[in-house]
Amino acid sequence: MPQQMQARLKPEHTLRYPRLSPQLWYEVSLIFPGVTTRRADIFGRRITRIRTARDYETVQAMHFEFRERPVEEEVVATA
Repeated sequence: MPQQMQARLKPEHTLRYPRLSPQLWYEVSLIFPGVTTRRADIFGRRITRIRTARDYETVQAMHFEFRERPVEEEVVATA
């Protein structure tokens, strides 16, 4: 199973994406099954698709930093 990815807007690109916050990590959504970053669009730019609170946004990958989604630690209750 592929690792879930997250993306965060680089601060220098905030004017290009006014609906996105450079402080938040967004879930990267699949473009095609198993593909999170498309090699290039018709203009030769690598693109990715992120999920926002409202919908999805297709963005230039170079305007974002990426990381693997952190594994949420399970709290084990001891009796």
